[in-house]
Amino acid sequence: MITELLRKTTHLAGFFLPLLYIVLERSTMLLIVGCLAGIAVIVEFLKWVSERFRELFFRVFKSILRTHEQKGAITGATYYIVSILLCIFFFEKSIAIVCIFFIILGDTAAALVGRRWGRTRLIGNKSLEGSAACFIICAVIALFWLNPIIGITGAFVAALVELLPLRIDDNLTVPLISGAVMQLMIKYLPL
Repeated sequence: MITELLRKTTHLAGFFLPLLYIVLERSTMLLIVGCLAGIAVIVEFLKWVSERFRELFFRVFKSILRTHEQKGAITGATYYIVSILLCIFFFEKSIAIVCIFFIILGDTAAALVGRRWGRTRLIGNKSLEGSAACFIICAVIALFWLNPIIGITGAFVAALVELLPLRIDDNLTVPLISGAVMQLMIKYLPL
């Protein structure tokens, strides 16, 4: 539980990004988040090409890395910042803000509640309790920003994507898939 709490601290550290986006223009956010994503990609590249850098990286971050990340896979933190960049780039502002909050708060709630109180296993190590926490948090966030039908649908999609074993990091899939669904609903449904 402590390791997961430390991992999710990286999610919560990004809380300032959607708050910044509330007051800043899209172009400014793309620049800020683009720089952060660039740094993350450079770190991943250096892990791949430099044994010395890789050893230092793992020495510093080993306690919060998942097993597959310790074996050289791209870290969840890199997927996280890249997904935030893509949300800002592809989605209208309100949807991007909601999707960023989904990954920061919804995914964190799913992990922490699922690990602490998860008893009803659904798929793999995912629990009904964790998925319900994800849905509730995402629904509250979405209802603050969006039409209720779009918000609830987006929250349901986020919780479903977080639950499913898609073989792609959920830091990338949760905000992008739920955001795409909400963006399409806004564009094509007369609500």
